[in-house]
Amino acid sequence: MSSNRGAAVRFESVQKSYDGETLVVKNLNLDIARGEFLTMLGPSGSGKTTCLMMLAGFEPATHGEIFLNDRPINNVPPHKRGIGMVFQQFNLFPHMKVQQNVMEGLVTVLKMDKEEAVSRARANLDKVGLLDKADQYPSRLSGGEQQRVAIARALAMEPNVILFDEVTSSLDPETVGEVLLSMRDLSNESMTMIVVTHELGFAYHVADEGLFLYEGLIPE
Repeated sequence: MSSNRGAAVRFESVQKSYDGETLVVKNLNLDIARGEFLTMLGPSGSGKTTCLMMLAGFEPATHGEIFLNDRPINNVPPHKRGIGMVFQQFNLFPHMKVQQNVMEGLVTVLKMDKEEAVSRARANLDKVGLLDKADQYPSRLSGGEQQRVAIARALAMEPNVILFDEVTSSLDPETVGEVLLSMRDLSNESMTMIVVTHELGFAYHVADEGLFLYEGLIPE
């Protein structure tokens, strides 16, 4: 695929193999525009999560190059990529209150002043509708609330791109809607978002574009 100067993310001939033989992702060429909400659909094992993990830097590409804002990032460590990721599991620190969970990365990774970190953490908790839970421990929150805290934590780092890996798959049905609502609100702020999901109705109504992966390829 030719270079696209307006792309926030670009995959050029990217391949991924875990065993040196079987390709999980096969020659992926993809441009994702700045501010675009892209959904990745497809059956389990089709390579969706692997694409996110390579972009975030948690898995290396076997072949090809990944660009962020026209900068090659294959050799850039995850914490320096400016990419946030929200996982299926919330991964909150159970011994820390909600506000502490959100500000932890700001203080330890970004070395931010504590007062500024508190302010940013509270602003992002407010964005996902959980400012009133700032002094609660995660165990006191529902699954949907914990996932929204995880979203606030990722947003607090002010990433260029935020990735969501089936973030509603482990939630009770009654809490899925509140998480999807927070994601929809983010899409209205022109945040570049890549969402792996099985929520087809949500993808249809909210996404700017959807792609379907099957056996490491994009047939649609």
